Amino acid sequence: MTARRVPGRRLLVATMATLTGLAMLTGCTQTVDGLAAKAGSGNVPRNDDSQRRYPNLLKECEVLTEDILAETVGADPLDIQSTFVGAVCRWQAANPAGLVDITRFWFELGNLENERKITEELGYQIENRSIAGIESFVMRPDDPNGSCGVASDAAGVVGWWVNPQSPGIDACSMAIKLMELTLATRA
Repeated sequence: MTARRVPGRRLLVATMATLTGLAMLTGCTQTVDGLAAKAGSGNVPRNDDSQRRYPNLLKECEVLTEDILAETVGADPLDIQSTFVGAVCRWQAANPAGLVDITRFWFELGNLENERKITEELGYQIENRSIAGIESFVMRPDDPNGSCGVASDAAGVVGWWVNPQSPGIDACSMAIKLMELTLATRA
């Protein structure tokens, strides 16, 4: 038995594909009133005292050297590599117990209370701390490998996450040490 061709089926499929494409194009476009402006040229208040109070925070991903990062997570300085540079900086290091992902974030216009609110919404355990005399908190998700993060109120909000890829590494002590080293660089 042979399959019978339905006349016009190709035309119907082509018409549906065209209509779907047009719907996607028109559904994803929007006109916005206003003028384009260069970043930083608006009237949004800037945190201009951050350079004076925490000069090394402005170095983004260079606030601590890769040697210090590797040493802090128990890795050989030759076994660490940067995996992303931007508002969030990432590295991966080879600790004898396994790979460790390290993440640093700094949001100049962020604040510790907003970070705490998000952490609570995610259901992480929170422990309030003072690190280098700065209001901070430690965050622990329900992670079998024991990942741990620290956020501090430092010219916005700055934080470190240590995410072991296998259990058995004390990620919290590592994240706290990274924060201590970061905050110790303030003027």
